[in-house]
Amino acid sequence: MGARILAVIGAAFVSLLLAFYLPAAKAETKTEAKPAPLVPWSKVPESERRVLSALEKDWTQLPSSQQRRLIGAAKKYSTLAPIQQQRFQERLKEWSALTPEQRHVARDKYQNLSSLPPAKQDELREKWQEKSERSKDAPPVTLVEPSK
Repeated sequence: MGARILAVIGAAFVSLLLAFYLPAAKAETKTEAKPAPLVPWSKVPESERRVLSALEKDWTQLPSSQQRRLIGAAKKYSTLAPIQQQRFQERLKEWSALTPEQRHVARDKYQNLSSLPPAKQDELREKWQEKSERSKDAPPVTLVEPSK
């Protein structure tokens, strides 16, 4: 009977040891995904710095993943058609003029829209284009009443 009690106590001890050791071991071996380090503006190649110059003052505030995507886009800049280059520059300037809160709202809207089914995205795009066309055809808004 003494051997049986020792076996039960030993099994309980091993069970407790495993119950506490395994989660701790998993936590130690689990590697946290560390964000990539920021790219200092001075380390961005000169040709890419020229393309991304609108973002220079905000560069250190951008997440490293966004910095790397922008550098990648800037590398492809020279292969873009002139109208695409112009659009790229306009959008960079518009983005750099936004406040952090406005950028956050824009990212949220983009994520929400991109999660919609393609048919719904097309529907919204058509509505937006119709609205844009109507606003182009509308007479300009005057802020001052014409004098009589």
